[in-house]
Amino acid sequence: MKTKRTRRIHVLNLTLALVCMLWPAARAAQAGCGCEKPPPNLASVRPNATYAGTKVALFSPSFVVGQVYSVDFLSGTTSARATVTATVTSRRDLADAKYKPTLSLTVPALPLGPTRINVHLSNLTTNVLVITDDAFTVVPQPVALPQDLGTGTYPNFTAAIGRDGTFYISLDMTAIGLPRLFRAQAKGYPLSFTNDDVTFYNTQGFLMQLLTANMPGLWSITSANSTVDSDLLMYSRHEFDTYYLQHAERQPHQIVNDDWHLDGTRHVDHNHLILAIGGVLPNGVLPVPGATPAFTLVMERYSLFSNGLVGSSSVSMSGTCSTDSPSIDAYMPGSATPQNQGDVFTNGKLSLSNKATVNGNATAATFSVSGNSVITGTTTALTQPMVFMPVKIPVGLPSLGTISLSGTSRQLNGPGSFLVGDLMLKNYAQLNVNNSAGPVTLYVTGQVSLSGGASITVTDPNQEKFAIYVASTKSVTLTGGSTAFNGVVYAPTSTLSLTGSGQFFGSFVAGALQSSGDTKIHYDTALRAP
Repeated sequence: MKTKRTRRIHVLNLTLALVCMLWPAARAAQAGCGCEKPPPNLASVRPNATYAGTKVALFSPSFVVGQVYSVDFLSGTTSARATVTATVTSRRDLADAKYKPTLSLTVPALPLGPTRINVHLSNLTTNVLVITDDAFTVVPQPVALPQDLGTGTYPNFTAAIGRDGTFYISLDMTAIGLPRLFRAQAKGYPLSFTNDDVTFYNTQGFLMQLLTANMPGLWSITSANSTVDSDLLMYSRHEFDTYYLQHAERQPHQIVNDDWHLDGTRHVDHNHLILAIGGVLPNGVLPVPGATPAFTLVMERYSLFSNGLVGSSSVSMSGTCSTDSPSIDAYMPGSATPQNQGDVFTNGKLSLSNKATVNGNATAATFSVSGNSVITGTTTALTQPMVFMPVKIPVGLPSLGTISLSGTSRQLNGPGSFLVGDLMLKNYAQLNVNNSAGPVTLYVTGQVSLSGGASITVTDPNQEKFAIYVASTKSVTLTGGSTAFNGVVYAPTSTLSLTGSGQFFGSFVAGALQSSGDTKIHYDTALRAP
C-alpha cells in the first residue's frame, strides 16, 4: 500500500506531461514572500483542485484556436453534471511560458469531490480530451480569514475528498497583510496526518508550500489522539506587505493580467490557497471520496508577539525594570494605570534580580527570583519548548543601506518594507517613521543600537504597524530615556538588551533577552493570541 505522501504525489502525476518532475522542497520553501515560485508542472488541467467560480485551464494538442468547445463536468460520486461552452485562445502557459491553445473557463457549481472533465466540439459527441476524476477535484468555497486576532468557528463545514482520499479546503487570505500564526482543527472529523501529508497550492496551480522538517517555526502538528476530532495544524504566514508593495510600486511588477507582470515574469496569487492533506481516519482508513460529513472548522489567529518579553534561550531582568500592559490607547508615560498582562516567556531560564517586576504571567523552563523581584501573575514551568521562525528576507526589498544618525533626525515614509544594514542612533538622534498609511517593516542584516537619548517615533502607535526584523546574530541594544521605542522587534538569533530608563512600548522577541536599569516595557494586549 502506498504511503499517504506517495498517494498524493501519484494522483498529481497522472495529470503531468512530465511525470518525472517532483517539486524541490528547497525552492518551495520561500513561504510566499513574493512571486519567486517554481512554475507549475505541465498538466492537462490546472489547477488540479479548485472551487466553483474560479478559472481552470485545459490543454490539449487537439485544440484549435478560435474553435468553440463544450466542456462537461461530471461528478465522480453523484449523478450531477454541468456543461460550459468556451472558445480556445492562444495563451501564454504559466508552466513553460510558451503560447499554446488553451481553454480557459469558469468552474460551474458542482458537488464536492472528484470530477471528470470531457471536452468535445459543441456539435459533436466525440471527446477530444478526457480528464479522469482522479486528476481534478471540486473543493469548497474559501474560508475568508480576517487579519484581526481571535478564533473563527465555522459550523456545518464540509470539506472535499479527492479520488485518492486527499482532504481539501480552500482559504481566502486577501485580508492578511501582517504576520499571523494560524491553528486549524476539524471538530467532528478525526483526520490524522503528518507534515509530509500537508501541501499548500494556489488557484493557479502553483505549489506554494511543503511543510519540510528543516523549516523551524513555520509549522507544527499536534496529535489530537481522538476518534472524534482531527489533529491540529499550526502554520505561520510571513510578512506580506513586501509582496503587495512590489506590485503597487515597482512598475515591472504591475499585473498585465491574472498570470503575468509587465516585465514578462509570472504573477503568483498568494491570497487564494488550496490546503491539501493526505491524512487517514481512525484505524488507517482513507477518507471516502466526495463531500465529508459536516463538521465544525475552527481557525485560530495568533500574533508572533503574544508576550511582552520573549527569549528563546533566556530572559534576564534586573534593577527596577518592569513589564506591564497599559490600556490599549495609552502610549504615553503615566497616561494610564498599568495592567498585569505584561507577560514574559522563555524556553530557558527566567532570572529576576534586585527589584525587577513582571506585571503579568511568566513561563519558563526554570526560574530564579531574588532580591525584591516579583512576578505578579502565574508562573508556568515549560514542558514543550517553542520553536521560533527564522527571519527570511524577501527578494527585491528597497535598500536603505546603513542608517547611522548622531544628533540628527531622518524621516522614513511608509507604507513599505525596507532592507537595512546597521541601524545606529545616538546622541538624541531621531528616526521619524510615518506609518499612518500602512505598516513599515525594517529587515536589518547587521546590528541595532539606540543610545544617548536616541529614539524612533511613529505616526501611528499601533505596535504592529512598525516592526524590526533582525536577520543576523548581531546585538540589538535599545537604551534611552522618555519614549524610546514604539513597535515590535523580532530578533530570534540575537541578544537583545533593553537598558537605561526608557519607555518601550511593544513586544520584544530575541534569542537571549536582557532588561536592566529602570526600563519600562509596556505591552499592548491587542497583540495577544486568542
